[in-house]
Amino acid sequence: MSRLPEVIPDLESKFMNDPHIIGAYNICLKLEGELATDDEIRRIRILGFLLLYAPKQEIRTYVAKTIFSCENEPDILVELGRFIELHVILPFKKYRSQTPPTGTEYPSSHCFDDRWKEVKANITLAPRNHKDAKDRAFVRDNWTCIATGSIHRDAPREILDRRTPKSLSTYLVCAHIIPEGALFDVKERPGGNPKLDYASTILAILELFGCNISSLSGEKVHSLVNVITMEKNTHELFYRLELYFEATPTENRYEINCYYGKPFSCMSDFVTFSSSDPDHLPLPSPELLALHATCCKVAQMSGAIKYIDKVYDDVDATGVLAYDGTSGDILSYKLLSLSSSSVSDQGQKTV
Repeated sequence: MSRLPEVIPDLESKFMNDPHIIGAYNICLKLEGELATDDEIRRIRILGFLLLYAPKQEIRTYVAKTIFSCENEPDILVELGRFIELHVILPFKKYRSQTPPTGTEYPSSHCFDDRWKEVKANITLAPRNHKDAKDRAFVRDNWTCIATGSIHRDAPREILDRRTPKSLSTYLVCAHIIPEGALFDVKERPGGNPKLDYASTILAILELFGCNISSLSGEKVHSLVNVITMEKNTHELFYRLELYFEATPTENRYEINCYYGKPFSCMSDFVTFSSSDPDHLPLPSPELLALHATCCKVAQMSGAIKYIDKVYDDVDATGVLAYDGTSGDILSYKLLSLSSSSVSDQGQKTV
């Protein structure tokens, strides 16, 4: 994990010219030096790095206002950091030994030729499941990984015929920005802390990102605005919150960033999303990509990534929860998420 920088970097200062936001950041900086436990420090850092890396001024202003409202009550701010870790970061994070959900990805090219005809015939219908989303994403993205340029090995013949001698050919998958089975489980609840309603605060932050949770519930999670075509290793990095897409001033153009460096020489520095039929095959949502990118940065810099992986490593090694109960909230979330995913999968099962 990284300490909150005492001197705000030039890039972030350009966006944090509001003294109110800088004051809120300094509160986080002060608490970081005063709090006693690693958990408390990590959760305060989540708030501080959210101020640094949020993509919009409105988000930073709202978070700053919330921090000032509890300036003299660090326990409340620590609990808010915990809620963000549990209900915003964790839904995006895949444990490193877990296989990402990919569905049945590898039909023959002959089957894909048939499926392509079917997709084009039903292009006006919204995707209902992973298979529908994958088929439409492959058509939109031209059976090509958006990060590496690799072409799907079982693409239709006319796509394969366009390959050049330097074209890479591998198996591709359909990656969800908001993962399938993700359960934000953020609801306004009666009671709770009278000083700060954590659930309402997180809902407000998500809405400022442009993320309406209800719009991605059930089969809506398979909307094309929430899916991208990737080769399997890129997909793995994306789900581990090690790879993200940073928006540029050019519409639909993103810089591809990887923590720990790009793993493949063929991985592009930039990608421009495009669609031959944006009405029926819409592009990935800039708002969802911004939320994912922010979660990557905040989770990596605060230490949340290492903490979540350690919880799972400890359970894998011992078969039991941490004796002090610190892992209970994360594992409870995952059990609830798996239960929700199972019910959803049964309701969406297709041939």
